[in-house]
Amino acid sequence: MNTALKNITLLSAFALAPIAALASDTSVDGIYYDFDAATSTAAVTYKGKCQCAGDTYTCHVQIPASVIFEGKAYTVNAIGQNAFASSRELTSVSIPASVEQIATNAFIGCINLESVNFQTPSRLRSIGKHAFLACKKLSSIDIPASVESIGKYCFQLCESLSTVNFEEPSKLTVIEEYVFCRTGLTKFSLPESVTTISAVAFCQNPNLTQVNLPATVTTISPQNPFAYNTQVTRMTVDPANKVYDSRNDCNAFIETKTNTLVAGSKASVIPASVTAIGRSAFNHVTDLTDAALPATIRTIGKYAYLGCTGLRSFFFPSTMISMADSVFQRVETLDSVIVMTQRPFSIDETDFMPSVYDNATLYVPAGTAPLYRAASVWSKFRNIVEMNRFVVDGISYQLNDDGTAQVIEPQEGVPYEGTISIPARVTSGTQTYTVAGAAEGALNPAPGKTIRAVWSSQPDAPTTVTVYGTRGHIKIEGAQGEAQVYNTAGVVMVSTTQRSIPIEQGVYVVKVDGTTTKVIVD
Repeated sequence: MNTALKNITLLSAFALAPIAALASDTSVDGIYYDFDAATSTAAVTYKGKCQCAGDTYTCHVQIPASVIFEGKAYTVNAIGQNAFASSRELTSVSIPASVEQIATNAFIGCINLESVNFQTPSRLRSIGKHAFLACKKLSSIDIPASVESIGKYCFQLCESLSTVNFEEPSKLTVIEEYVFCRTGLTKFSLPESVTTISAVAFCQNPNLTQVNLPATVTTISPQNPFAYNTQVTRMTVDPANKVYDSRNDCNAFIETKTNTLVAGSKASVIPASVTAIGRSAFNHVTDLTDAALPATIRTIGKYAYLGCTGLRSFFFPSTMISMADSVFQRVETLDSVIVMTQRPFSIDETDFMPSVYDNATLYVPAGTAPLYRAASVWSKFRNIVEMNRFVVDGISYQLNDDGTAQVIEPQEGVPYEGTISIPARVTSGTQTYTVAGAAEGALNPAPGKTIRAVWSSQPDAPTTVTVYGTRGHIKIEGAQGEAQVYNTAGVVMVSTTQRSIPIEQGVYVVKVDGTTTKVIVD
């Protein structure tokens, strides 16, 4: 059992156990109170002289704003510790605006509690730890704007809780640990006041599909608050947030300054600008089957893919430098690990499970197998196979049958752009290869981009053809023959030898000199 979840279970069991303690046996209209004569306030407490199952509140409870006791008026300003704990027959409660505090364990274990109504304008400031833990039938709750704090584990195990509304303008600044863990939430929007989201605050919500981060959030715990959520497909950040972003609509949360992906989902598409995968970033995203990191990633944090039990294949780019320990703990399904680094980067023995070292195939670049077989930890892989391709200085190559190498399309999720210097000979691992040219279409630019290939002295180096869209025109450079311009339906729009072709806005495919390029004209 995962240590964190084991602790949750133990905590929950402890919290739900009967607590023997003296309490007031004074009741007014069936509700028990502790009275403070000095402040003329009263706190709702549990029935009788001890908090124990069988002597609890039932059905609907309407808490009054004030009560008269021995001829004196008292304002009801709190719901005390364990006040309604394990009231299994309690179905609903109405809380007056005068209540400022709901204490620890106040409604813990009220398994049939369906509704909680806060009268307005509420003065409630705090909701204590475990306050509504295991209220299994509570389906929705409106948190008053006055609430400044919600304690750890507050709504944990509220399995039917699908809707949480925050009255605005909210004063809540911190989402504590495990507050919304193992609930029925389907989507969640934090109030604009929240600045901090603590460790595993939203863990293990089987129905959660969408999380939105407001502009105010400045701290997300490195122990991913959204771990164990298998169904999340939509993750967005308010564009005004200065600390985090979800650039390129990537369905992940990225720390902007460090370019670290701190929380991801099964729908995440890692942008090429990200340089690190953070601790627990994909923790227990069990629907991931394969993962390919772009050629900007340098490091991966601890537990980043822990419990991703659906992973079959993983691709490490040539830019990798190091990986923390325990990255792939509890992942025994990996059957192929593809590494593009020229030299083995640093890993810990605990990164992969023993069964992965024994059964998975480690694919390494051409010419590098001797280096991996001699490297610490990497040598534990029983099956190490050289591929016929490799990456050097950001350029992807593939071996020809005659032992030469040719430039191929980018293999690591980052397109070629700008000036590319292609050598006459290139070394991969322990082998050096002659560069014989480029595969057809290998140097076609991405839409809106340009490529200028600079070749070392080679008489058979191919001419570079560049095709791109500009305002109202398609531009062609380096081509000799006639160009055909197709629309998205595959119909030829233009056949011409012109190198600046006027055309309407749209998406087109241009074929010229054996190259095919998709362009966008604005």
